[in-house]
Amino acid sequence: MPDVRGPLPAWMSPITWPLARCYGIGVAWRNARFDRGVGVERLEVRASENRASVGGVVAVAPSVVSIGNLTAGGTGKSPFVAWCATELASIGAKPIIALRGYRAARVGASSEVISDEAAEYASTAPMAKVVVNARRREALVTELSAMTAENWRNRAAVLLDDGFQHRQLARDLDVVLVDASRPGLDGDLLPNGWLREPARNLSRADLVVLTKSDDEVQRARAAALVAKFRGRPHDAVCVHTWDGLEVMAARGREVISVAEFAERRVLSACALGNPSHFHEMVVRAGARMIAKLEKPDHRPFTLAELEQAASRAGVREVVLSRKDFVKLDVKSSSAMELLIPQLSIAFLEGEERVRAAIARVVNERSSRVNV
Repeated sequence: MPDVRGPLPAWMSPITWPLARCYGIGVAWRNARFDRGVGVERLEVRASENRASVGGVVAVAPSVVSIGNLTAGGTGKSPFVAWCATELASIGAKPIIALRGYRAARVGASSEVISDEAAEYASTAPMAKVVVNARRREALVTELSAMTAENWRNRAAVLLDDGFQHRQLARDLDVVLVDASRPGLDGDLLPNGWLREPARNLSRADLVVLTKSDDEVQRARAAALVAKFRGRPHDAVCVHTWDGLEVMAARGREVISVAEFAERRVLSACALGNPSHFHEMVVRAGARMIAKLEKPDHRPFTLAELEQAASRAGVREVVLSRKDFVKLDVKSSSAMELLIPQLSIAFLEGEERVRAAIARVVNERSSRVNV
């Protein structure tokens, strides 16, 4: 049975249960306001002063596609957003990924503040511009207003990373991802469970996609939960796949195939919302996972920590997610090799439905713009 207890241990339930009730009241009040349109604004850049204003002709009104979750923790959002960016580029749109930059970390000798998601997208979605700001609409207006290339301004399409609860920005398509390995829909609200809002709010989604769906039993259970709480079935199913692994070592960088990775003795390290799935992928790829190292979601590792853990395990190779690799203070070591999976998604069903929905909202964008 997947863990529905949430991020905190069961012994804390006398505290977490009432906190979840209070949290639920706040979520219900907030969603009721958004349902009435209070505080919801469309992304528009007007011709007057080339910025958002009360008057003036709309010059740019990009489509907004939200990719989000109903639960806290990793659902495989980043590779799905990267896939959507590639899909937008393939139909002639210019993707902009807008994200909050959750738990941006200070890394390196300069203590520069970066977002691990933004750094990851620089590698996995190089065709996209990335905008990092908690006030995403304002940041997007600023970005679009500053653009001088008309092909970007006129063909921009926004991917709202982790946007299902960020309802201040109106969207044209709401996509919700449900982790089949840990759906959490039959649990409680945070912090007594994994839910950010009640499971019945899945009915607000235009598309529901089951991710991490390798296990048929888990997939069937997640599908049943979606149908129960949404009132209709999911729209697509996908799995995570590794296209290869980048090897970072003192001698330089190389790329190896998954077949070359098999049978290697490794330490598996990650700071992700659902670490068990990452470790399962290491084993599924054929490696011998001698030990594993975990930190809470978004927390950075140091190279010294990885070297010490690898030494204790008696291995020289450490498998590390790309989101964790980009936060490392130093990117190579003479004491070990870092192996970073090249992660992507593969659809088991519903790919054309998702493609068609994205294409539809991009094609409808021009009807909202008065030139």
